[in-house]
Amino acid sequence: MKISGDKPYVLRTYLKKKEEEEKIPQGEKKETGALRPDKVELSKKAREKQFREIRRLVDQAPDVREGKMATLKTAIDDGKYRVKGEEVAKKMIKEGIDEFV
Repeated sequence: MKISGDKPYVLRTYLKKKEEEEKIPQGEKKETGALRPDKVELSKKAREKQFREIRRLVDQAPDVREGKMATLKTAIDDGKYRVKGEEVAKKMIKEGIDEFV
């Protein structure tokens, strides 16, 4: 940001505003709105552009984790893939409970 013009005036204005804000008790600053957080709003065009970019990235992502699938496929083909029935049952019960919570 470039500030031009009467720089001492700009500085005095800033310091005066800062002094006024410091006089407000800490608990009241938020309630009175003396110190408002910064806020950014994107235009509709910018939101649409951002959405298109996110959508493009999602479309490029693979549907499955190919590395994990290759590891599992090899383990199954080699007969080394073992599933414990008790663990499967626990996960099924947990997922069933999570649906109702």
